[in-house]
Amino acid sequence: MGSGHVTSGTSHALLAVGTVRSLVLIALVLAGCFENRLASYNGDPPDDNEPSPGQAPCTRDTDCVLAAATCCECPAFAVSKFDPKHQACMGVECPDRECAENVTAICSEELSCELACAPAECAITDCPEGYIIDDPTGCLSCACAMPSQLACLQDSDCVQTRADCCGCANGGKDTAVPASEQAAYDEMLQCEAEPQCPGVNSCEAGAAPQCVQGSCELLVGGLPPNACGRPDLMACKNGEVCVVNVNDQANMHGVGVCQPPP
Repeated sequence: MGSGHVTSGTSHALLAVGTVRSLVLIALVLAGCFENRLASYNGDPPDDNEPSPGQAPCTRDTDCVLAAATCCECPAFAVSKFDPKHQACMGVECPDRECAENVTAICSEELSCELACAPAECAITDCPEGYIIDDPTGCLSCACAMPSQLACLQDSDCVQTRADCCGCANGGKDTAVPASEQAAYDEMLQCEAEPQCPGVNSCEAGAAPQCVQGSCELLVGGLPPNACGRPDLMACKNGEVCVVNVNDQANMHGVGVCQPPP
């Protein structure tokens, strides 16, 4: 009898130990799963995993794709590859189209998908009016801009003038026009002798009239010292090439900059 009680007590003890071990093992497994899931959110999620509600649209460039207002238009902005509108366009067959391959989709520092200009090495470096500036992206292609009826040949041909009746000195806006056309432009505004204006200076610091591809523009900053792409600019040094879409100031003037091959 006494022996039986001892055996029964031992069995219960062993069962209790086994249960505790099982519970500890389960807890360790669950903890490991939680850590793995946490790590997956802190790092880059797999390509095929759709972001959970509230999660940032992207964590890396491959999470973003080029998009447009309609499925068959040339890219004008970027969205997450999981965006419903992008998903809806995936099965749409579009007619042949010629779109400039000078844009790319990136994930910004704010973890949002954005369209960016794609750097490109240009073999042609003697475009009289610089390279083509595509609308609406403002990105450059390596093709030469078509000759146009030039309003200016150099910066001194342009002057800064008010773009509305107030002008930036009184809270309005300024622009740049050919010096020979300033009087006619100002008359075209048909302003009153004493227009009602905010009376605050809203002029952009450093803005100056500049001749860009034959047109007068009001821009901040001039050409970078290593600008290239026009016959009036210095040729790139040995080992360097003319690259577009890597310098904002150069882009605004329709030219590239000399640098090592991308």
